[in-house]
Amino acid sequence: MSLQLIQHLMVNGDGSLPEIPHCLYAYIMAGNGVFVYARRPGLEALIPVVTGNIAGLPHLIPRINLLKRVPVLMLEQTLYFSQKAFPNELLFWFNWSVQWSVHLPDQFVTRSSAAPCDQHNPAGTNALIDLHSHARFSPFFSPVDDRDETGFRIYAVIGNLNKVPAISVRVGVYSHYYSIPASTVFELPQGICDMYEMEDLKHEDQQG
Repeated sequence: MSLQLIQHLMVNGDGSLPEIPHCLYAYIMAGNGVFVYARRPGLEALIPVVTGNIAGLPHLIPRINLLKRVPVLMLEQTLYFSQKAFPNELLFWFNWSVQWSVHLPDQFVTRSSAAPCDQHNPAGTNALIDLHSHARFSPFFSPVDDRDETGFRIYAVIGNLNKVPAISVRVGVYSHYYSIPASTVFELPQGICDMYEMEDLKHEDQQG
């Protein structure tokens, strides 16, 4: 029997996930749309791909399970080095093996990009979290990020480094993306804004 890299499945009648054979990722049809599911050591994700109503099927709730949050000291270190590199961008990789480690690779940096010198560095290809800075700009995910961030991992951007630093975080599942609170992934230091929470507050103000 050949291995299928992609599975196409349906939610169970009781709302639980179906049995998922070994695969790269799986699309799961539910009452509130189509979701994509993937897992790897340290990370599991179920995120929506297409929203809509499908009669007769239970709904699924998006979820992200990360083995452990990144310690606050480690994020403070990335912020420190990013501010030292200002006005250029900077790239970091976070890996898990018993505990978190952060790697600052040799890289080509400009005011609008950061790319590793070695694209095949195991610290990068195996990273659970990929974080880069945006220097003076806000921490948004650009079309270039969408083009480059095609694996299965957590992606993060820190920006506004000359003002009040801010961070945006999303999970990427093979070119499908889902924004999540930064506190899901990082123990946040004092003085850094989570853009996810800022957008929530903005939405509440608009609704009010």
